[in-house]
Amino acid sequence: MKRITATCIGLVITILLVGCHHYKTISNQAWLENIDEGHTVFLSEPYFHQLDNIYRRVKWENEKWYVFDGSSKIAAKAVITKMMKDLESNPDALFHHKNNDLYFETFDHNIRKLNRITEEMHYFRNTLNSYSGAPESLDDMITLASEHKWKLFSAKFHRYNYDGINSAYNVKFISANGRFEAVYNTETAAIVTDPVNMGTYNYAPGSLNPIKYYKHNLYDLIPWKTWGNVDGVSYADIINLESTHGTVEQKTNTKNVEQWIANKTN
Repeated sequence: MKRITATCIGLVITILLVGCHHYKTISNQAWLENIDEGHTVFLSEPYFHQLDNIYRRVKWENEKWYVFDGSSKIAAKAVITKMMKDLESNPDALFHHKNNDLYFETFDHNIRKLNRITEEMHYFRNTLNSYSGAPESLDDMITLASEHKWKLFSAKFHRYNYDGINSAYNVKFISANGRFEAVYNTETAAIVTDPVNMGTYNYAPGSLNPIKYYKHNLYDLIPWKTWGNVDGVSYADIINLESTHGTVEQKTNTKNVEQWIANKTN
């Protein structure tokens, strides 16, 4: 009797699941027919509505009857792919556009739906970081830091001696929203762009918050350790170089920069 009861309950649950999925499919199909994904101007309000529609359509097309069907990840990847292609086709449009923050927010939001990112997505961080607005000179960056638009941050992973530059004089700044990075050398007073010590874009800005720390590790640190900053210069190549982090010279330099910022703030 217990076996029969369990079998009946299982059958009822299956019927309900299939019925709910069938109803959902009919409802989604009717809704899907009303979606218009025609041409929209890049970064316009309709453009972002179009991205939402693409996400929902692709998710619907890949949905299964079970909960963890991976459809949201497939849909997020479709949106990310389109956004990368659109920016590559319109590289100047994002500069000073009123919806540039919305582009970054939408891109990051979809990245964080994935279990892991691809090599192409990882290197695309360099494209995104080029829109940081970081000045070329250290003095100008110190002014921005004194205005709390950027903040001085640990440069532990940006202090490897490369191409004759003493990395003990490298310091890193992060934008107020945590997305953008810029590294400067106090001896040259200029921004550092070499493939070893360059600043990069953060898909998930780091934090002491455990969840945010986990996401930063997943979307930013692990990919860096997998592919380096640019193609052709691996993580192994980077860490095999001499590091000046923790040296007296480095610590003194960092304290000097902190004082420079404080002097301008006051």
